[in-house]
Amino acid sequence: MSTPAPTAPPAATPAALPVVISNRERLAGVVQAVGRRPADVPRRPWESLLVLGVSTVAYTWFGYWLVVEMHVVGFETLDRLNRALMVWHNDPTKLSALGFDYPPLATLLLTPLTIFPGPARALVVVPLGSALFAGLTLMTLNTMLRRAQVAAPLRVAVLVALGCNPLVVLYAADGARHFIWLSFVVVALGALLAWYVTSDIRFVMIAGLAYSVAALAGYSSLLWFVLSLLMVAAVLARQGADGTEIEGTTVGFAAPTVYVIALWTAFNGLLLLDPFSWITESSDASTSGGLRSFSVVELATDTGRLVLLGAPLAVLVLPALVFAGVARRNTFALWLAVMLGAAVLMPALAVALRLTDSPLLMRNALPILLLAVVGAIWLARSAGDAATLVGAGLTLALLASIPWTFHAMRTYEYQNLESSFAAAVSTRESQEGARTLDGATVGIMSEEAMAGWIRDNVTRRSSILTDNAQTYAVMLLTGRPDLFFDRVDASDGPWLEAAKDPALHVDFLLLSTDTQADLLSRLYPDAAGGTDALLTVAYSTPRYTLVAVPSGFRRDAGSDAADEAADEAAAEADTTDPEVTP
Repeated sequence: MSTPAPTAPPAATPAALPVVISNRERLAGVVQAVGRRPADVPRRPWESLLVLGVSTVAYTWFGYWLVVEMHVVGFETLDRLNRALMVWHNDPTKLSALGFDYPPLATLLLTPLTIFPGPARALVVVPLGSALFAGLTLMTLNTMLRRAQVAAPLRVAVLVALGCNPLVVLYAADGARHFIWLSFVVVALGALLAWYVTSDIRFVMIAGLAYSVAALAGYSSLLWFVLSLLMVAAVLARQGADGTEIEGTTVGFAAPTVYVIALWTAFNGLLLLDPFSWITESSDASTSGGLRSFSVVELATDTGRLVLLGAPLAVLVLPALVFAGVARRNTFALWLAVMLGAAVLMPALAVALRLTDSPLLMRNALPILLLAVVGAIWLARSAGDAATLVGAGLTLALLASIPWTFHAMRTYEYQNLESSFAAAVSTRESQEGARTLDGATVGIMSEEAMAGWIRDNVTRRSSILTDNAQTYAVMLLTGRPDLFFDRVDASDGPWLEAAKDPALHVDFLLLSTDTQADLLSRLYPDAAGGTDALLTVAYSTPRYTLVAVPSGFRRDAGSDAADEAADEAAAEADTTDPEVTP
């Protein structure tokens, strides 16, 4: 029997053939510009560099006078600078000196300034650590003003008026970390403004990268990251983008920040066995244990005073943004109003949730002020031919707020160094020994005196046992962190063993007179007070005591008080940053 011949398969119908479309056709319905550069303001790198350079030099020059001559400097700044110095010059050198209680980039970005210990010891580099980022902020605002079509003379006037605001000057010149993260938030907002104007998707990616840096420089920036993410999705949906485009754009925007936060969470889990300690234990988000209770009326009143005294521009800009967003269907204006409103409410919310030990500090007005300026710039852009008028109004409002805010810095209840800054500017006299409104003593004379004695009399490495979480300023001013046996050198375990038997390890103990905060002073309270019969005082200042350790000395193991102090110190060391505690 013959085998039948195979039959040919039926011919494919046209509907079954795969449809291949070109990339141009595929992107035809995409709302944003992909693969091409849309019309934008001309690039002026020389102008941007000029704004950055002039503002950085001006703030650094003023900061040298403020910090080195007037002694108006925050101890948190000295702590971060000492950690940056330890990265290069400790014995042994360790990147882990950065610690976990500050956002990592708030300290890491300072490390290039401490490669040479001399300028760091002399505090010359302190103002540069904030002036550079304040300059970056003004440079970004200048670019935003160009996009708003504000004329060059008026742009200069706006930048000068904002740059001379006393709150901006203080935090741009004293080395504080606030401008580090705020500068990258402003860069991100500037990129999103450019994206909204040009529809160029590249700016969304730039904003995402800027937020990823801001997130590791200041955790507060995560609030504006989330709001910006929602804004990107809402703007695309309103412009008619399909789900695929919205999803791809938002994922691309969020990916860098989500990645760095996930990585930082993993580091905390691996090294501290608590993946979320960066939230619960950091200086940015510490849970308050002693904050007094505030009523809703008190929070509302204090928030109003904070805005009115520190950022009065927001009182004008916020309702204008809401009006432009609702009445004129201006989506970007509406979202800027949401962000500015969040900046206004966030300090009070942190107090209500007990996420801070410092209620409604005046420095909280700084992000409100910067967001109000960004909002005003967008109002100028939206005003069209009236952009010059809006720019002029912005300049006048900023100029009027200078004496207003400067006067408020003298009397505002919740503050840091604002009153000392105002006194230094007014009197041209050093603030060494002056008192802040909350009773803290300003100045670093005790630290300078102790550091000077150590530099002149101590040469052997790791010969001074100390709790660097309390004596960091002395270490910084010596310029020789390698002289100290601190908690970073070999972690808390070996440090506590050395504290119990110091004669085997060191020649001196450097103790803070604040015996409650200093772990070493808890073990040796009499020595911290200069009354220990065996540990003789080598040198002392009002804040510190340096005692010599005699050969064969051991801590009195029979003392119940000493044993209890040792147990408390060990327990605290185990539950805090294993390298450096605040």
